[in-house]
Amino acid sequence: MIDLTAAPIAESVPRLLQWGSELTPTLGGVTQRLDRLGSRHAIDVQMPPMRVEAEGRRWIARLLRAKQEGGRIAFPQVEFEPGPCGRPTVATAAKSGRTIEITGATPRYALREGQWLSVTHAGRSYLYCATEQVVLDGSGAGSIPVDVLLRSPLSVGDAVELAQPVIEGWLSGDGYEWTLERSRTVGLSFTIAERA
Repeated sequence: MIDLTAAPIAESVPRLLQWGSELTPTLGGVTQRLDRLGSRHAIDVQMPPMRVEAEGRRWIARLLRAKQEGGRIAFPQVEFEPGPCGRPTVATAAKSGRTIEITGATPRYALREGQWLSVTHAGRSYLYCATEQVVLDGSGAGSIPVDVLLRSPLSVGDAVELAQPVIEGWLSGDGYEWTLERSRTVGLSFTIAERA
C-alpha cells in the first residue's frame, strides 16, 4: 500500500459505491430497500498543476506504484477541525452492523454528524461517515452509528482515526495516464476505490 497522504489536492469528488437496491413490485405495491454487504467509498482526486521536474516526476512514480500495489490518501474534510480526539480504538469486537463501539478518545469528545473516520483492521483501513452526533462519555467511550454496513470484522484494539481519516484501495481503471503541458507542468488525477 503506497502512502499518498501528502498528495496536494486541488479538487476532489467523494462518492458512495452502493450495492443495495430498491425492490419495486410490478403491480405497484410498497417499494422496499435491499441492503447488501459491500457498499463502500471512492474519491476522484485532481492534483494542482506542478512542474514535471522534480515534483511531478516523483508523484508520477508514486501513482504508478499505487496503481499496482494500492494507495492510501487522507480523506478531505473541508474547513472541518476535529479538535483533540485522543487515541481511540475499537472497544467491542463486531462482525456486522452499522455501529462502531470505541474507547480511548478524549473524554466528552463530540463526534459530529457527517464526520469521517477510518478503522484499521488487520493492516487495512476502512472509511466510514458518522450519521449522528455522538458525545462520548467521561472515559472517551461511545457508540458511533455509521453510513454503511461494516465490511470487515472489527477486533478490540483496532485503531480508529478521527483526526485524519484515510481512504485506501485500488487506483481504479485499466490504465493510468497523465497530461504533460508545453509549460513543462504536469496534470495528475486519479481515483481510489476502497477494496471492500
